[in-house]
Amino acid sequence: MQDEAAARAAVLAAAQGMLSHGLSSGTSGNVSARLGDGRIVITPSQLPYPELSLADLVVITPDGQLAGRAAPGRVPSSESQLHCACYQAFPEIGAVLHSHPPFATMFAAARQPVPAVIDEAVLFLGGDIPVAGYAPSGSARVGQQAVRVLADRASALLASHGLVSVAASPAQALHCAVVSEHCAQVAWGARALGGHAALPTSTVQAFGRAYQRARRSAHS
Repeated sequence: MQDEAAARAAVLAAAQGMLSHGLSSGTSGNVSARLGDGRIVITPSQLPYPELSLADLVVITPDGQLAGRAAPGRVPSSESQLHCACYQAFPEIGAVLHSHPPFATMFAAARQPVPAVIDEAVLFLGGDIPVAGYAPSGSARVGQQAVRVLADRASALLASHGLVSVAASPAQALHCAVVSEHCAQVAWGARALGGHAALPTSTVQAFGRAYQRARRSAHS
C-alpha cells in the first residue's frame, strides 16, 4: 500500500467485510495495512464496524506509536502489537487481519491445528492452520507467538483466542480469513463423518509451491 487514502479505504472495506462474513461480532477483531513509508493504518479500539468511517482509522509507526493526530477519542486497536510484530517479521506482507470466526476459534480454544481438508487451504493459506502459543490478549507476546508459525502460512490460530491472517492487501487478508473459517467448518464436520481424507501429496506440494511463489512475488 503506497497511498494512505487507498489504504484507509481498503482497511475500512476489509473491516466491514469481516463483520458481514461473520468473522467477528461487535467491536472484536482488527485490520491494518502497511504504507510505503512503513507506517500502519489500523482500525481503532472499541468502535462498531457499521459506524466506522475513514476518518476513524488511526495511523501508527512501525513500533506502535501514534503517528500524527487521530480523530478525537480514537486510539489504535488493543492488538496493535500483534500487527506490528507481523510487519516487522515479514517484509513481504502488506496487511494483517485479526478475527474471531466461530469454527476457527473452536479449534483455537482446543489448541488444535486446522488440517488442510480442502485444497484451497494449501493454495491460499500454505497448508494447515497452525496454533500459535498462548499469550494474554493485547500483550506483545501475542505477536511474538504468532510470527513463529506464520513464516510459511497465511493464517494462524491464536490459542484460546481467535485467528490472524497476513497477506499483501486487506482484501486478500480477508479472503484468507474466509478460507480459514470455511476450512475449519469443513474439518469439524468431517470429524462427525469419521474424519477427512488426506489430500494427495502431489496436490499439497504443487499448491504449496504456488502459495509460496505468490507470497514472495508480493514483495518483488
